[in-house]
Amino acid sequence: MAVFFDNGSGDIYAGATREAVIAAMLEDSYDVDLELVEEVSGETKLRASDENGEATDELITLDEEYDEALGSYCIASENC
Repeated sequence: MAVFFDNGSGDIYAGATREAVIAAMLEDSYDVDLELVEEVSGETKLRASDENGEATDELITLDEEYDEALGSYCIASENC
């Protein structure tokens, strides 16, 4: 079961543990403010993208989008 955390800057990260998710955040950006990091529900819905990265009308949950084989990573971003 995955955990999901909002980094406070528009990105949601996913991973197996809080520690692994925080490590992925810090790897992507050394200046993450850990006081702004908040856990979010895997039931949080986001708009799916097609094979070209274009948003579709389909809504999926973070749980549905997460691929455990990829480890800890940024699963959704408002900064794209």
